[in-house]
Amino acid sequence: MPPPIRFYLQETIPSGVSSPWEAYQLAAGGSVRPGVVAWTVQTFLHLRAAGFPCELTNSLPADGILVAHRKSIRRDFIPPRGVLFVCLRADATFHPYAHWHVVQNRAALSAWYPSVYMPHWPQPGLIPRDPARGDTWANAAYFGEPAYVAKEMQDPAWEEMLESLHLKWHFPGPDKWHDFRETDVVVAVRGFDRHRRTNKPPSKLFNAWHAGVPAILGAESAYQRERRGPLDFLEVRSFSEIATALRQLHDDPALRRAMSANGLERARETDPAVITARWREFFEMTAIPAYEAMRRGGAWKRTLFRWNGALKTAAEDLREHIGK
Repeated sequence: MPPPIRFYLQETIPSGVSSPWEAYQLAAGGSVRPGVVAWTVQTFLHLRAAGFPCELTNSLPADGILVAHRKSIRRDFIPPRGVLFVCLRADATFHPYAHWHVVQNRAALSAWYPSVYMPHWPQPGLIPRDPARGDTWANAAYFGEPAYVAKEMQDPAWEEMLESLHLKWHFPGPDKWHDFRETDVVVAVRGFDRHRRTNKPPSKLFNAWHAGVPAILGAESAYQRERRGPLDFLEVRSFSEIATALRQLHDDPALRRAMSANGLERARETDPAVITARWREFFEMTAIPAYEAMRRGGAWKRTLFRWNGALKTAAEDLREHIGK
């Protein structure tokens, strides 16, 4: 008999929440933390809908497989003897006492912290670009918090440049992050530094694909690890390169159509049904066998696990001290 699999959430989710879209609306309304809900509740709901046995709880279990977002678990938490702890790292840090981590960026995979890459869910309730817009070129958008966009794109010169290319700039609010109907190009650049941002997911790329909208993106590891060809997205490393990319798309409607069609094809790889199957495979082929092996292990393995966690904690403390 397989062990119970429990998704842990500190907050209590109303019993009427039965779909990822309802969970997203709850988070967008400020009732619960969006990132925690996006990983914990969405994953639980998709698996439950597919008939996979799992639970959502706001109590830490004493046995079975515990799946919890890093921001829901204290760093000094040590899982009880009968619990295999799977940490949803998201954009936070690794947990020193997790048996496995789920990371959202292929570049974050680590031998020091046993981990598996899992694509993040596409935006719930996503509405693609309206096909009736055809070759219309009018709206550029950044789907995310305005504070995280490159500072060069917050300057008046940015909107002046867009205006010269017949584009209006939009920052849709969280309640509109699912609505791409009027968007003709996604521009998502956090900065022009050399930071690889291994804690960030390729979600803006995935959502652009699902929406059928060409994307201009910064040189981030998450996007680069997903790239297979020139139509996946246009990468930029400077403000002038953004201008060049926008002019290229402005002048070439055929390129925009090709990128849109390619994106819709690539989007099949992150269809919720595909990601759900990957989660099932992770539990059946990795987490459950690891749980069974842990249960068979002797006291020395438990002691080694605790020593290993203490060593990782000490290493993190040292890294934080040096970084000050």
